[in-house]
Amino acid sequence: MYGVNKLQYLGGACICRDSNLKQKLDQLFDRTTLDAIALLVAESESERITPEPFLDWMTASQLARYWQLVNSNGEPTTAGIMKWARRSADEHPLPHAYMGDLLRFHRVDVDVWAREEADRRRIQNEHRRLRIA
Repeated sequence: MYGVNKLQYLGGACICRDSNLKQKLDQLFDRTTLDAIALLVAESESERITPEPFLDWMTASQLARYWQLVNSNGEPTTAGIMKWARRSADEHPLPHAYMGDLLRFHRVDVDVWAREEADRRRIQNEHRRLRIA
């Protein structure tokens, strides 16, 4: 296939020998290099997104994320957390502490409270069903 009308076949593509082969190859390598760099950047950005570590003490917003209490936009919703924290002592409030004037929640304590609250609600619902029946 060489020598036919000064055409040369390279990888299935026809390149005229009189054209500047080096320039075409440089352009090809430049495009390939840019594509490879774009892929590497995209991969490294996805690897950089890491979940928040489990903290011992959390803000209401951090607790909402930990408990996956988020709205449709993925933003944490803290209204329920604040309502549970404001309960009176006889209503089993969400355990919390103040660090200065900042409200904080201890992870171990709120995990225990969440299990106990689930049990309280389950028992409460069973009592309601028995009253109805």
